[in-house]
Amino acid sequence: MRSGLKNKNPLAAYDEIDFSEKDKLELNAGYLLRRAFKRARKHMLERINDLNLTPMQTSALHALVENGPTSQNKLGRYIGMEPGNVHGLVERLSKKDLITSRRDEQDARHYVLELTPHGKKTANEVIPLRYLASEDVLAPLNNKERERFLELLLKLT
Repeated sequence: MRSGLKNKNPLAAYDEIDFSEKDKLELNAGYLLRRAFKRARKHMLERINDLNLTPMQTSALHALVENGPTSQNKLGRYIGMEPGNVHGLVERLSKKDLITSRRDEQDARHYVLELTPHGKKTANEVIPLRYLASEDVLAPLNNKERERFLELLLKLT
């Protein structure tokens, strides 16, 4: 036995904690959501691999198709992106000639983002792939379970 170590089990201090079945990590909502997110991201990356886009970039294109021209701030909120990261996303999409930015006619302090012709073409490729990736994630569920699962996710968000 090494000197200084009274107990070889490093988790021995936790033996006194009373964990019930419901306290297990594998039943923790945050843990499960993280695992589901990783699975969804994996499926999305597989589907969009050839397009040289990130999942967040595809979300931005999809959002611009759904909402039309919009401000950078609104786009970021709509796709759930941290405000500090939206500018970089917009720059990368602009460099790929997928979006343009112009001054807002109503308020010159703001800019409006919109899809370029190339962005529209790319969005037409991306949106069906996003749908297929979602179908991949939901594949283990039957139709009723899918509907209920999506309802519950909407309630949580």
